[in-house]
Amino acid sequence: MKIDRKSRQSAKKYFRACLRPDGSLIERNVRELVQLLITEKPRNYLAILARLQQLVKMTIDERSVRVESASHLPDRGAAIFAEMESRFGLASWNFYETNPALLGGIRIQRGNSIWDGSVCGRLARLEVAFT
Repeated sequence: MKIDRKSRQSAKKYFRACLRPDGSLIERNVRELVQLLITEKPRNYLAILARLQQLVKMTIDERSVRVESASHLPDRGAAIFAEMESRFGLASWNFYETNPALLGGIRIQRGNSIWDGSVCGRLARLEVAFT
């Protein structure tokens, strides 16, 4: 769906009203805003809701940490989450999962940054180096 400029600007204005000073979302405000837009149905409200959804998703992704390990970690990644929090600040969401496809090691993702110390990742980088 193509979103026109005015709808993008409106969504951005509404989105900023749902942020705390530290940049985290106020979920209650987002829910109330969506409910208001659905009830009032201003012009291009579907485009505004679509852009608002994109902005919320990007904010959640930027502030979430995902840890994947090849084998089960005894603390379920708590030490890694604590280290990431001390370096980058509090995360909105912490996800931990076991992924046997990694073959060994761990893979950490915070927003768009990925730290890949897995055997699978090393093999992929080695393959790229040879081709």
